[in-house]
Amino acid sequence: MENIRIYFEEQFKVLSENSGAIVWNILCIVLIVLVGKLVLSFISKITSFNMEKAEEKPEMQKKRIKTLMTLLRSVARYAVYFVCIMLILSLLGFGPTIQNLLVTAGIGSVALGFGAQSLVKDVVTGLFLMFENQFSVGDYVKIGDVEGTVSATAMRVTYLKTALGQQIIIPNGKIETVINYSRADSLAKVLIPIGYDCDLKKAMDVCLKAAEKCAKEHAEIVLEAPKVQGITAFEDSSITISVICKVQSCKHWEMERALRLAIKEGLDENNIDIPFNQLDVKIKDNSN
Repeated sequence: MENIRIYFEEQFKVLSENSGAIVWNILCIVLIVLVGKLVLSFISKITSFNMEKAEEKPEMQKKRIKTLMTLLRSVARYAVYFVCIMLILSLLGFGPTIQNLLVTAGIGSVALGFGAQSLVKDVVTGLFLMFENQFSVGDYVKIGDVEGTVSATAMRVTYLKTALGQQIIIPNGKIETVINYSRADSLAKVLIPIGYDCDLKKAMDVCLKAAEKCAKEHAEIVLEAPKVQGITAFEDSSITISVICKVQSCKHWEMERALRLAIKEGLDENNIDIPFNQLDVKIKDNSN
């Protein structure tokens, strides 16, 4: 017990002698954290202001500005966090250790030593994606097997929002193939199965008239008049006719739904059936 008492007395004496330095370091750490938060808050306000002003600009320019602003936020966040952590470690007495580590091993070796190869790949790929302008915030894209609207871009990851409202986070290093539906006009394409015993020329004429009527009703998104491509496939129980219509970017889903409804109504009016599988069930009468 005497040894424990002596130990605590020595520790209390050390704390008393260095209380000024300890309090000063605590105040400095609090100040560093507050300054870091203020810097991030200032950057957030600046980027938000620029994104609001971008609403007045053309669509492509607006998306580009939003993409750059979200990227700036991400870069600033990493930079501020890194500087704050380095300053706090220096106040805690780890400054010489960090400097020696960086000098002897090099920054790249330190990163690799901590297993950050994938992190470096994500950051480098993200920068190339931004410089090459492959997609912008607000674009509807397909990355791999995932489709959605780009909601934000960062140094390391890209955020997609699906039609169901799900947020998908994709590391930039894993992005290999990108399909951007927002950069060009879209093509609505509908395949209509017709029976072998039907008058195909009449069926194609009915499909074309129905498609033209539908295009007039959706004139605000249609860029070119619809066309019947003709017979595109012979199936087991039907012949497939293809109808196409060029529309504004990302409007092909809307137009395809409208075309299917219009063509089905047109075929029904002309007594042209769409073949479908039927199952005949015979019930055996065992009453006798």
